[in-house]
Amino acid sequence: MVTEQEIQGGWNQLKGEAKKKWGQLSEDELLQFEGSTDQFIGLLQRKTGEAKESVQNWVKEMNDQAGPMFDRARQTASQYAESIGHAASDGVERVRDNIAAGQTEAVRMVRRRPAESVAIAFGAGLIAGVIVALTTRSR
Repeated sequence: MVTEQEIQGGWNQLKGEAKKKWGQLSEDELLQFEGSTDQFIGLLQRKTGEAKESVQNWVKEMNDQAGPMFDRARQTASQYAESIGHAASDGVERVRDNIAAGQTEAVRMVRRRPAESVAIAFGAGLIAGVIVALTTRSR
């Protein structure tokens, strides 16, 4: 499993190798192009005066060395997404089951004790009405 630190470490390694090969590159310049290969190659070409093909070959070589790490990162991200999807689906299913069980229990209770159920609903409505009236009156 590849961590964010490993991915960041790969970019840091690439920047370090570029600075080692071409000392005139500044950290600020390298930070501007994090994640954009074409812009990074353009920067290296402008700063070093080397041919685009030469710079592209160097970046490809560095990428080939880091390729397995990025493949593992993609696989890990995919596994996380799949795992999150399953967990969310399971959570939704549990909520549905709980709501259905609550509805069934409420129906059963009302059928078993209809008078008490009506009295409880009336009392709850009365209390809610008093609270609303007191709240609006105090404003």
